[in-house]
Amino acid sequence: MQEALAADIGEPCPPLDAKVGADVCIVGGGFAGLWTAIELSAREPGLRIALLERDICGGGASGRNGGFFSSSWWDLPGLTGLFGEAEGLRYATAVSDEVAAAERWCLDHEVDAWYHREGALGIRAGAWQEGIAGEGPADVCARMGEAARMRRLTVEEARSMADSPRITAAAFVPDAAICQPARLARGLRRAALERGVRIFERTAVRGIDRGRPAVVRAETGAVRADQVVLTIGSWAASWPGFRRSFGVIADYMVVTEPIPELRREIGWTSNMGIADGRDLLYYLRPTDDDRIAIGGGATGVAFAGRAESRAVTHDRRISDAAARGLVWLFPQLEGVRFTHAWGGPIDMTPSFVPFYRTLPPGNVHAGLGFSGHGLSQTKLGGRILAGSVLGVEDEYTSLPVNAGEVAKAPPEPLRWPAIRAAVWALQSGDRQEEVGRSRGSLRSSIGSAPSRYRDRLVRRGA
Repeated sequence: MQEALAADIGEPCPPLDAKVGADVCIVGGGFAGLWTAIELSAREPGLRIALLERDICGGGASGRNGGFFSSSWWDLPGLTGLFGEAEGLRYATAVSDEVAAAERWCLDHEVDAWYHREGALGIRAGAWQEGIAGEGPADVCARMGEAARMRRLTVEEARSMADSPRITAAAFVPDAAICQPARLARGLRRAALERGVRIFERTAVRGIDRGRPAVVRAETGAVRADQVVLTIGSWAASWPGFRRSFGVIADYMVVTEPIPELRREIGWTSNMGIADGRDLLYYLRPTDDDRIAIGGGATGVAFAGRAESRAVTHDRRISDAAARGLVWLFPQLEGVRFTHAWGGPIDMTPSFVPFYRTLPPGNVHAGLGFSGHGLSQTKLGGRILAGSVLGVEDEYTSLPVNAGEVAKAPPEPLRWPAIRAAVWALQSGDRQEEVGRSRGSLRSSIGSAPSRYRDRLVRRGA
């Protein structure tokens, strides 16, 4: 966000300080809210749209994420299990289509989001790892006639793209891109303002009086609107009706100093993203100013979904894990200096997929639970939410995710210790495997609990 604001601070959007009327009020100025505003204004140019954001647009998870505009082909086995083969494939295809659509949108609207659609390399950096390079996703893609979506590589082919001595297997996903997420968020903000959307930043919403019309109450004003869209991500965990919709975990990124010579030395001269296959995966991408940004390897857990807790924003231990990961994957970069670190919340659902729900009396629509893959899924979500607002049945509103939560998360005070235990087991298990030791039965049993639960949901759906 620091870099994006230095490039273009944008026109001021003062806080809401009065009672105003609107056809649609959107709560949340991240990707989901901004894409929804832009989609609505494109479909119905005359709509009066008000958007309220407690920080600045992109100041939450949207401006802090890993910058991967990813398709869902790596999760096709899970999606087809949850929704059936035809609907799972339709949803994966819809998510994938948004990767190219976002590139076109950035070009058409002259948004310099450092967007590069050059694919993603999934690597197995150890015998215990699965992830994108595992056999299951590629096999399912091939069986369903989508073999080109995931292409297996030899170790030599993968190392010619990025020379990590850790690579033992790899797969390439063409339908993927990277971007500077804060630049994209601020570009969406500019485009929304140009379309006549009224944006009120530094405006914390205190509640919604549901009715026809609804009233969205803020600290110093209110919006009376026919329709309301709720896109506040992890912050919804403290709202009635969503306290068991997901758990809130924390992801951290670090970025190196500019290292153009070292990037050439390791042979990573493209703008593709990379992810390994550990349980708490490392994901990394280059930047347009020749840095490498990396996240993962560890995570924090917010009690009762408190998205602003220090576990989410100020845990040096987690950012250090990401920094160690870069040097572990590329020992050639030993001694590189890291200049920035930041953290943000993830609204992680038990099913690992987002959900959309319309609340009584039928004019409040929520899109939440993007589970760490919000760049592509929120763009698709904007189409789903716009259709729900306008009351249309189309290819987007009929997608299987537009049906509420697949499953609920455990209530507090059980959720926090359960997730903490799983995170400990996953992280420490990965570290054990790194040095050639067994993770042991206790770590294996505890760490596999979330995926076992998700597998139960998949089998139930299938």
